[in-house]
Amino acid sequence: METLHIAKDGARRVLVVANHSGIVYAFRRVLRQTSGFTLVGYVAGHAPVGAIVADARPDVVIVDDLGAPAEAVKRITEVHSALPAAKVVLLVPDTSLDWVEDAVRAGAHAVLSKTIDPVSAGTLLREIVRGTIFHCLADPTVRAGRVAQESEAAHQSLGLTQRELELLRLVASGATNSRLARQLFVTEQTVKFHLSNIYRKLGVANRTQASRFAYAHGLVPPAMAPEGDAIEDVVMKAA
Repeated sequence: METLHIAKDGARRVLVVANHSGIVYAFRRVLRQTSGFTLVGYVAGHAPVGAIVADARPDVVIVDDLGAPAEAVKRITEVHSALPAAKVVLLVPDTSLDWVEDAVRAGAHAVLSKTIDPVSAGTLLREIVRGTIFHCLADPTVRAGRVAQESEAAHQSLGLTQRELELLRLVASGATNSRLARQLFVTEQTVKFHLSNIYRKLGVANRTQASRFAYAHGLVPPAMAPEGDAIEDVVMKAA
């Protein structure tokens, strides 16, 4: 384990379990820009981490998929056993992977895609600690695709157009305005115009509230995330 610095008074202590330094670097940069959190260290995930976690006593533990699902689940089990009060966040390349459910059963409180925008990652960590993030992985109707059908009816009842629904889903996945503009081949001004209409129709004030609304009302299908970004992109954006 490498100790980075001592947590400031009142700051949430974050520990990263990963085998690649790029992931640690990305979160170090992200947390420096996220008030209320500080990265206190990291530990390689190829060996048991229970004793280290018990000693460091972090508030949040981010566990990488480690390129080996079985090992990642073991590390989550060890963290949860050693420090039940800690929030455990699993970091994966694809949130639709079957073994993600095993990780949740082992003690993961949330699952983040490596494609997420760094700024949004900080916001989500704050919400995870507050306990406002929930999952529906255990619901078989989700795996059967029922949520996707219900979301179509839901967005129509709210008066959202297909383009507005598409934007809302990307916003909920963590996409920034510039990223939305690139992905949808429109200007950022057009994105802002659509977002303004979305906020009005949902009765919310900003993208964070819109994201919460989307997840709470089934407007976002499971494993919804923008394509094209790998962990290297997260590192560059966070730098």
